[in-house]
Amino acid sequence: MATPIIGLDAGHGLKTPGKRTPDGIHEWTLNDKVRDKVVKILADYDCEIIHTDGDEGKTDESLSSRLSTYMNKGCAAFVSIHHNANTGKRNNATGVEIFTDNKPTARDNKLAECIYDRLVKYTGMKRRGIKKKDFYVINQDRIAAVLVEGGFMDGKEDYKYITSDAGQTA
Repeated sequence: MATPIIGLDAGHGLKTPGKRTPDGIHEWTLNDKVRDKVVKILADYDCEIIHTDGDEGKTDESLSSRLSTYMNKGCAAFVSIHHNANTGKRNNATGVEIFTDNKPTARDNKLAECIYDRLVKYTGMKRRGIKKKDFYVINQDRIAAVLVEGGFMDGKEDYKYITSDAGQTA
């Protein structure tokens, strides 16, 4: 049996407009730290990890290019790692959520449930649910794919946690 390939995406590149904490940390920086921790965890398993953005964040691949890469490489699963924002100014928004596309496959749903249950368990953050939305990068049915929102970059409590090593590890 072939080694499964998992696509991990650190959301947005450093040059993506907006996508920052109120004090200027780029979302990509937070996403990349989480992705790097996931890669370390998955190193103990028989799988190959690929991603389309470089570790320096300078390459902000188009969504179509990302999706094509993951599909052409034969990924078994794809996870796009993000952090949410509400108003862009400090607020009380909190929690984690996962998105499938509007017509999720059984594999999409299973992947979403597995990640969501563990994300809530290990972070202790508020449950915002598993939701459906047609984000371009997960809107296909060949690979199990989800988009994870791991807390609010502008939420007072979430910010403290998601910028900490413990929060990023969880």
